[in-house]
Amino acid sequence: MVLALCLPVSWWPQTAAAQSSATGPTNVDVRAEQRARYTEALGELRTGMGPRYRALRSELADYPLALYLDYEALMGQLHYLRPAEANSFLSQARGSPLYERFQHAYLMHKGRDRHWREFLGVADKPPRDIELQCYYYRAQRTVGDRAIAWRGAAALWNVGKSQDDACDILFERWVEEGSGPDDDLVWSRALKAFDARNPHLIRYVKRFASNALRPLLDELLAVYRRPDLLVTDAHLRDVNHAQLMTVGIRRLARVNPERARRALENARGAQPFSDLQLEAMESLIVRHSLFAQSAAPEPWLVETLMRLRDDELTEIYLRNQVAEGDWPAILMGLAWLSDGVRSGDKWRYWEARAQLASGADAVAQSLFSELAGQRSYHGFLAAQRLGEPYRLSSAPAASDGAFADAAIGRVEELLALDEMEAARIEWRTMITRLADQDRVAAARLALDRGWIYYAIHAANTARAWDEVDLRFPVAFESIFAAHAEAESVAMTELLAIARRESAMDPLARSPVGALGLMQVMPATGKIVARQMGLPYRTSRLQKVDYNIAIGAHYYRSLLDRFAEHRPKALAGYNAGPHRVSRWVSSEIPTDRWIESLPFRETRDYVQNVLAYAVIYDKRAGRRPELLRQHELNTYP
Repeated sequence: MVLALCLPVSWWPQTAAAQSSATGPTNVDVRAEQRARYTEALGELRTGMGPRYRALRSELADYPLALYLDYEALMGQLHYLRPAEANSFLSQARGSPLYERFQHAYLMHKGRDRHWREFLGVADKPPRDIELQCYYYRAQRTVGDRAIAWRGAAALWNVGKSQDDACDILFERWVEEGSGPDDDLVWSRALKAFDARNPHLIRYVKRFASNALRPLLDELLAVYRRPDLLVTDAHLRDVNHAQLMTVGIRRLARVNPERARRALENARGAQPFSDLQLEAMESLIVRHSLFAQSAAPEPWLVETLMRLRDDELTEIYLRNQVAEGDWPAILMGLAWLSDGVRSGDKWRYWEARAQLASGADAVAQSLFSELAGQRSYHGFLAAQRLGEPYRLSSAPAASDGAFADAAIGRVEELLALDEMEAARIEWRTMITRLADQDRVAAARLALDRGWIYYAIHAANTARAWDEVDLRFPVAFESIFAAHAEAESVAMTELLAIARRESAMDPLARSPVGALGLMQVMPATGKIVARQMGLPYRTSRLQKVDYNIAIGAHYYRSLLDRFAEHRPKALAGYNAGPHRVSRWVSSEIPTDRWIESLPFRETRDYVQNVLAYAVIYDKRAGRRPELLRQHELNTYP
């Protein structure tokens, strides 16, 4: 019942029944019959492409998922399939997720069977997949152009890790029949292995080195083990040694940035470092000095930051000064940012805070007033400080009419067949090939049909930031409302968490395994389910009602733990409550505390969820409050 909320309205059972007519079959009736025949045809394919399957397939020529039947049929014939037949299907499948899926399967099959002519008949350029690239160059070596094969072998060999096993034969033939790696290539791979922290690979590539290069490789290994040896390095001026020192000093910077600085200063005039090499070393020394105890001296750090003008490093420095409340240092550091970054809402807000603390009240108030009109976390902070209403500044784009694409029919049918993951992949594939204007039109179509995640995904991909109705729709309203009431939290806070966590996608799965709308980790879900007296299975976390129940209860427990302080509870939801307990060792104003959170993901998460809650409150006609009075602390 819950998943039906994701389906287009026209396919809800009650709507279909209402549209039935005594005068003849409706479009809904026809689609329902086609859907049944499609399901039957898939079953027939399991026993082979007999007469019954062929009859069913002929009746489904205009069915949107006929392409999926052809895909399934051809996947069972890969061994015998010729390039012309494969290319014919690929031509029909272009623009759908089946294109790459089928091409990958065909090439993998032909590559592993060493059917090189068939492989090259479909692959007219190197594929993206590394294993397939190995097969591509092996095919070129056997039935194509050996010069292309050897260039490909060299590129595949020159990496800082062990390459795919499928490349082993290619590399062997390259060494036996071609030139194999020369000293420049051996040295290049050794440096990549050093940076990838793979000393075993350095020892391996040494076997291909000339006698002249081997001592330098031995020294590279010695520096890998003891990078502090570079502090007193006294080698003669040499390009290769400058490269060795570059990777070595960068390695030392991760352990002891002050020693790395001394090694660099010792070698700066003695070795022919390029500007890029100097920047690479200085940047890493600065980066680790901003976090480490054994940091480079402050004057050197400030002078280097001023010279490098690296936005990322400067922002780390500025966040440290925000935590310390060092307003003069903030005003100084802001000057090192590029114009585009400095003019963003975040640093305009902190410039205003620094100006206010420095006594420039008029400048600060002007900055706050400009910022208060922006729909962003920092814009909302400025508005709250001035006592002004939050502004959504929404400006929907004009519509050019109905959106149409063949993929929409496939998405409709996959949803109707409860093939949710396949529908999502079909949608995302379509969106990647559309222009931004068409993405917005597709988002509006999705919203009209109740495909909430799809609307958000398309609008975000189009970077249509002012399409607030598309980017912040309400999904599963009754379920969110019920659990918000049960846990005594605002429904808009739960909506904001789900919007930030999954973009309202019940099937969302993070790289670390968090699941569902509220992105619940299985271990957390198990504990919370036990506390609530609910049965637990990991698969339940992708059920909407269950997922929201677990996420809402967990959020409620974090609010209890942190005395209803939502920024701390949200930081705990993202990074774990134990980390938040360490981060609140000293009390500072909440805006400074949030900005100085050490994890960028957590910092962005807290700011986004708070801002999203304001947007949902405004759209619901409620009185929003970015930070509540007890969360504010007193601004200094």
